[in-house]
Amino acid sequence: MIITPAYPEDLAVILAMRQEASDWLRARGIDQWRRPWPNREAMLNRIAASIAAGETWMIYDDSGNAAATIAVDEFADPQLWTPEEIAQPSMYLHRFIVRRAYAGIGAEILNWASAYAARQGKHWVRVDVWTHNTALHTYYRRHGFQHVRTIESDYPSGALFQRRARADDWDGSGLIREQPHRSASAS
Repeated sequence: MIITPAYPEDLAVILAMRQEASDWLRARGIDQWRRPWPNREAMLNRIAASIAAGETWMIYDDSGNAAATIAVDEFADPQLWTPEEIAQPSMYLHRFIVRRAYAGIGAEILNWASAYAARQGKHWVRVDVWTHNTALHTYYRRHGFQHVRTIESDYPSGALFQRRARADDWDGSGLIREQPHRSASAS
């Protein structure tokens, strides 16, 4: 598998992956991603801007099938993170989606994100998680993230988690390797 920057044409794939994840969660009684936040246009613009900025990554299997996506950037939402936390060198995870057929690769993607953040000189990898998806909270804890706090508001992702960024969390020798430019066969 490869992890590579997303291209504008990946927007449709990311939206399909988000819908698949939403449907899977809904079948389990979790309303995460049922509606775009705060609306469809804003969501599309946010994803497109993240792709254009080189902050969204795609993970492809060896046949070129999209297996997962993740956005990694420096944006700390001031509605969620304190000024003191924002001042700390950190990378933030967004839109981390693994297709069900590839369940199990998430840990390696999180390790990649940790190493990526460390290579960028960051001390923390942080994520805001759907407030009421306690299974997802457990998932992040299981992968080395510590719960910072949960904010109850109209913002749907108020459970905040962080983990130290470490360059040795991922060395590229596992299932996923980094590729700075995608080959024409991946789509």
